[in-house]
Amino acid sequence: MQRKWLAGLALGSALALPCTALSWNLDEKPPVQEKEKAKVEALKLGATVPETLSLPDMDGKLRSFKDYRGKVVVIHFWSDLCPAEKHADPVMKAMEEYYAKKDVVLVAINSNQNELGPKPERDADYSKLYPNLRKKIKEIGHTHQLLIDHGNVVSDLLGAKSTPHCYVLDKQGKIAYVGALDGGPSAPEKTYVRDAADQLLEGKPVAVAETKPYG
Repeated sequence: MQRKWLAGLALGSALALPCTALSWNLDEKPPVQEKEKAKVEALKLGATVPETLSLPDMDGKLRSFKDYRGKVVVIHFWSDLCPAEKHADPVMKAMEEYYAKKDVVLVAINSNQNELGPKPERDADYSKLYPNLRKKIKEIGHTHQLLIDHGNVVSDLLGAKSTPHCYVLDKQGKIAYVGALDGGPSAPEKTYVRDAADQLLEGKPVAVAETKPYG
């Protein structure tokens, strides 16, 4: 079991790559040389995620964080291959049902470059892209949004280092929680993300605002 978690951690480390901007344009290509990339300082707990920040979904449609204002936002940095997601996937599926009629948006973000492949060209046929991700999502039955983070734009901005690494934003876009999805397989009763989202919905401060992510 320990070896599986270490493998997940190694995969998650692929998230921590520098980027050049807070959002990317389909007409632009990312720089090839690592030395050309500017380092981004990660947002801290309590900071506000810029509403201009945007990422494409698997169909190439840009999704802006401005669209999420007025709702509590649960962000889950997700991987197709990380062993830790075997526990996290059904937890997120249950949260889909739990928050179906509440002002909560669930957003998965894949920032693992080895799973995404190269950034698509401007005129790419997105229906033919990300077959591994589409297959996995179909298998687990997720219906919430999956955003594609080529160049580690958002993972760098938020400081995500593993999968699952989770964040909860309040209705104004402020980071109110950061860390683990829950207590993991050994302590699933510790529902950190769900507790944070519930407390925000009730207008209460988040009791446990930061934990150590696993994966």
